[in-house]
Amino acid sequence: MREEHWQRITDERARMLYDRLCAACDEREDGITDPDQMIVADVAYAEQIKQMLMDDISTRGIGQERRNGRQTYWQDNRSLQTYRAYAEQQRKQLSELRLTPVRRKAQAVAIEDDFDAFPD
Repeated sequence: MREEHWQRITDERARMLYDRLCAACDEREDGITDPDQMIVADVAYAEQIKQMLMDDISTRGIGQERRNGRQTYWQDNRSLQTYRAYAEQQRKQLSELRLTPVRRKAQAVAIEDDFDAFPD
């Protein structure tokens, strides 16, 4: 299935993300399933698209001044809004894979300090 996904995912950073997420899913208690691998491929492809959007934002900026006859107005770069949408979608997909910190049910860390020794 990996080779199938790599036909679509060509960016090196997105491929590294794909491999890391597959490894993280495989370390989970129930391992990685085919649906999980499909979600991982979507997250990696979204990362590839985000890189293209970031390149556009760095080239054109966050917007530009436009002229229409005597009128002058500011037009936002739509790549910025699209980038935010992809980032939010990735966050939701990582949550679905149980790879976000909130979903990982981390153990509480006991801190040894003298707070209890202070008088009330």
